[in-house]
Amino acid sequence: MAAYDLLDKSENPHRAAELLLEAGSLVDGEAEPKKWAAFRQLYAQYSETSDPEAAITAYRDALSVWDPVLDRDAWVACHSGIGSLMVNLQPFGPKELDEAVMHLESAVQAQPFLSSMLAVLYRFRSAGDPRENWQKRVHHLRQALLLIDRDEEPCGWAAANNELAIAIGDEPDADFGAALEERLRLHLESFGLLEGNKDDTWIDTCLSLSECYLFRGGIDDRENQEQAERYARLALDAAGTEVSGPLRAEVLLNLARVLMAPGRFFDADRIRQCLSCCDESAALIDPVRSPALMASVESFRANALLKLIQNGEPCDEERLAAHAEAALALLPGVEHTSSRRSILQVAGEGMLAARHDERAAGYFREALDAAASALLFAESREGRMQRIWEFRDTSALLAWSLLKLGDKENALVELEKGKGRFWRTDDEALSVAAIRSIVPSGGALLVANFSCREGAVIVVTGERIEIVWLPSFGKDRLMALQRGGLDVASPGGWLRAYHMRNSEHEAWRRMIEETGETLYRELWEPVLDLLQDMGIADDAELVWFPQGGSGVFPVHAAWRQDSDGSKRWLIDRFTVRYAPDFQVLLSGESGVGCASGSLLLVANPCGDLDFSELECAWVRQYHTGRELKLLHGIDATPDAVLDAIGSAGIVHFSTHAIFDLNRPLCSALLLAGGEPLSLERLIPALEQKAPYLVVLSACETAMSRISSTPDEFLGFPAAFLHSGVRTVLATLWPVDDAATAVLTGRFYRELAVNNHSPSRALREAQNWIRSVTALELMELMREMKNAPPPAGPLAGRIRTALRAFDPELKPFASPYYWAAFTISGKE
Repeated sequence: MAAYDLLDKSENPHRAAELLLEAGSLVDGEAEPKKWAAFRQLYAQYSETSDPEAAITAYRDALSVWDPVLDRDAWVACHSGIGSLMVNLQPFGPKELDEAVMHLESAVQAQPFLSSMLAVLYRFRSAGDPRENWQKRVHHLRQALLLIDRDEEPCGWAAANNELAIAIGDEPDADFGAALEERLRLHLESFGLLEGNKDDTWIDTCLSLSECYLFRGGIDDRENQEQAERYARLALDAAGTEVSGPLRAEVLLNLARVLMAPGRFFDADRIRQCLSCCDESAALIDPVRSPALMASVESFRANALLKLIQNGEPCDEERLAAHAEAALALLPGVEHTSSRRSILQVAGEGMLAARHDERAAGYFREALDAAASALLFAESREGRMQRIWEFRDTSALLAWSLLKLGDKENALVELEKGKGRFWRTDDEALSVAAIRSIVPSGGALLVANFSCREGAVIVVTGERIEIVWLPSFGKDRLMALQRGGLDVASPGGWLRAYHMRNSEHEAWRRMIEETGETLYRELWEPVLDLLQDMGIADDAELVWFPQGGSGVFPVHAAWRQDSDGSKRWLIDRFTVRYAPDFQVLLSGESGVGCASGSLLLVANPCGDLDFSELECAWVRQYHTGRELKLLHGIDATPDAVLDAIGSAGIVHFSTHAIFDLNRPLCSALLLAGGEPLSLERLIPALEQKAPYLVVLSACETAMSRISSTPDEFLGFPAAFLHSGVRTVLATLWPVDDAATAVLTGRFYRELAVNNHSPSRALREAQNWIRSVTALELMELMREMKNAPPPAGPLAGRIRTALRAFDPELKPFASPYYWAAFTISGKE
């Protein structure tokens, strides 16, 4: 060791390592384990640069000896050394990443500076639950930020703050708008701190701000788009010859993304500018040293070419495929699963636009396989939702490709796979025989696919499967009806009218009626023609399976005007039932009539719905032979409902509801004292023993999230059905209290007196309420005026008020009053 002691080890670490290796070999590891471990650890320290793999082996040897308590410092140093070295080794796949995380987590408490490295690892970790990985990432970023003095190290603090901001924006299944605003706030904080210092961190901050404003904006939000381009060009101006090639390449790619963003009108010149930015960026990148960055260039090129192809510009689809394949080749590892899925989808859409349906189907299958492999690791609700979001409409696009290839049966199966992933843990494909088994007698299943510009409805009967092609009613038309366009920032169309329904009530009522006419003309007329050709007679039952956000519309309330000026409604001819997917119709056997069990009546728990009392009186009137459990007013607590729901055959809620668009499982029914009973709490109770029928006589209970996972139909009906409920009556929008009471009362009459199925009972009730006159309503109220208070006195007051109207007036004729009510499920 004399030579070692005399050696300048900082100048000659390689020689120091050789001496330590030789000295360590002279120590008996069994007789003197800690001395041997000390030599192995010192050897590892001096070998980190010259032979990192040997250093890792030596650290592991030492770690096998050190006690985590008695030899704490040495134990920590070994974990830190292994984890830090592994990050820089190749290959660095998921297995190596997980081992590095384990070692660094063991050392980070003693060496907090490791937090920044751990945050990066959790960002790219493909194993484990996405929510848990995100939480760890944010935790370590916050810890890293605490180690930096904002005033002494403004650039370092701003860089760490930017990383935290990006992580905040990546929260799985978060309220995207709220998360984006918080991310933007943090980036602006960094930008303000760096003002006047246009270094690499300032450029990175500009890039992040550009991205935030781009995500914040849309085709109607010019200010955000202008801000996105402003920061992109500020970054480009600052990224001169003195910055590194990869950084300037990132700046050019960011500008390319801004140029590629949708505008009010398609601008081919901006797309070509985007491609020029990609070409300039590619020249600055060494694909061997920066494969992920080069893959981004190739991915952007493929995206830009896709936009040209989709908008009819002359473009070679083989060039698009080549760029996509190049990007995929640069991202071979499973840690790039999400990026690979996106690239495969772009390639598939390009082939689809070029009418290469078979090649498109191949790309979509690969994209689905990539997404499915990532879903396996998701355990939390948020993590599972994040992974499901990555599927988006790929299954629908694959199904559409198969339809174009004439493979109708497999198209049905693939379309089904894209629905209900949140509720299912298996991916077992359904057989066509199973699908045919749920066709209503004499009726048909109508399976929509609006994933492309040309829509399609697959019609399934007991004997045939046929396709109705809808050239003018596909994704673009659906989005125009729903929100005013495909990429709008501020919704128009149906969603705008809905959100403004209180201040612009008449416009909302007109929207309901006008949309019904549009749906009949553009969607239903060709479907009805095929149904007639297939021998589907009037009065048959049709089961509608929405897709791509079409579930927001009351398709059963479609109508056309006859030659005499009267309206002919779809429900004049057919019973229409809704279903989120095939799976909910295949569990258990269908039947007509009420299942055994009591009636659970949850009546006016908030005490502010006068007509709820009348509604519940009608419910009780038509179910006199059934055991009744009444939870009224302050007695209707969440715990009381959960205790009673397991023994009920029918559960009727007459209350308020809240639909949470961003977190659908937090949607809730309001019970006594306004206390919410969320779907999260309801689902476990339903899964133990579910009722036959649930009636949600409350606002917005048929709504589902359409913004990010439209094919999951996340909301009350799907949650109840996947939890075992057979049939759910719910509403698409807040409905007039009086109309609700009258219609639900009639619904129960049709169930009890005429022994109709729930779907037929709702159809009959809706047709009845459209035509009921003021005089007939007076008679109805007369029959109820002697009911116990408060229902009886209320009926008397309503009867008196109706005397002021024309006896022939039909007060509830408008679809505003009745079209919101839908039946979903088995009957």
